[in-house]
Amino acid sequence: MKDSNKKRYFYNFFMRNKSLFKEAFLCMIFAFTVLGIVSWIGVSLNFFSPFKNAFKDFSYLDMYYAEKLETNDPNINENIILVNVDRRNRKELAGMLQKIQESQPRVIGVDVIFKDLEDPVWDRFLSEFLKSENIVAAYVLNDDKRIVSNKNILEEGVASGYSNFNFDDESAVIRNFRGVYKKNDTILEAFGTAVSKKFRAPDWDIGMDNFLSIDRPINYTGNRDFFLVLEYDEIMNDEFSHLMKDKIVMVGYLGNPIQHRFDLEDKHFTPMNPRFVGKSPPDTFGLVIHANIVQMIIEGNFIKVVPNWIRILLTVLLTYMALCYFIWLNKRQLASYILRLNIVQLFFIVFFVWVALLLFRQKLLFKTASITAVIVFSIGLIGFYKKLAHYLYKRFKWQGFFFHD
Repeated sequence: MKDSNKKRYFYNFFMRNKSLFKEAFLCMIFAFTVLGIVSWIGVSLNFFSPFKNAFKDFSYLDMYYAEKLETNDPNINENIILVNVDRRNRKELAGMLQKIQESQPRVIGVDVIFKDLEDPVWDRFLSEFLKSENIVAAYVLNDDKRIVSNKNILEEGVASGYSNFNFDDESAVIRNFRGVYKKNDTILEAFGTAVSKKFRAPDWDIGMDNFLSIDRPINYTGNRDFFLVLEYDEIMNDEFSHLMKDKIVMVGYLGNPIQHRFDLEDKHFTPMNPRFVGKSPPDTFGLVIHANIVQMIIEGNFIKVVPNWIRILLTVLLTYMALCYFIWLNKRQLASYILRLNIVQLFFIVFFVWVALLLFRQKLLFKTASITAVIVFSIGLIGFYKKLAHYLYKRFKWQGFFFHD
């Protein structure tokens, strides 16, 4: 008996508000059409590019990293050791690699490109230490062309990976990472992927290659202070050689040991930048970003991403519900309409930012900005839709929730 009463109640409720539900649906179609046209214009006209890129380089999720770095456990990463090449010559680099090899690390990732020949003696000496089985070298992909070390220094066949983080040229902030680059029949590995694969071999999961073939969010563990950074003198004096055994040693440029914070060479913008709003210098050396990527891969500590179909479904449902409410409110309580409209729009923005940050703490990336934008944009078009409905009623006697006989 109770079930039949519920069914009758919902049936009567639907029939009483049938015109409202229909009007909200048509208003949503109208809003999505206008949004599609506006988006197409924004993509087509170069005039909008600076504005688009400015918003693309900002994410409120950067607040999570700003807070995390302030409260993060100061313990140093024990799996990965960074070695700073600074501006050392080939002789010093060769001696440093020799000392590192004597410490028996499991993998040595060399994020340095020796493009030109210098001293033939020391170039040959350096080349000998770049032949080792545990070496992973870096190169740069530039328009599908490789910028590599000179073949007289780095022989073919040495494990290598591209040092590009992703292939998005429009965003200056390094948030994502593509571990495997596939184009036609060419399959290349990123530097971080190659280092991780060599460290994990033979336990490397072959399914990981497909997983890393699309852009993945980088789960930043920490900045330069999170890793043990060794300088040339410390390497040559064997001060920390016992710490490198069976570890990952990543060699690359980290600036002057004293003034590295002011050094901008090979530095990038990341979400770890303490100033996530406004102008600021690049904050993180490329080698540190690679170290974060390697740490993420070897631990399997990835950030999951909410699928696009879920975001699209939520956008449609929430937009429709919001339009139902505000169309009803627009007709019945016009005096409080504007006030409630502004309050609900603010609520949507604050609520979705809160939800996104809460989920991001649980390593789940939920991109809510587009949902909020679509809902707020659609609600703002109710007034224009009402004028369109009035025109259709006067011209064609079109019956709806706003205007009917």
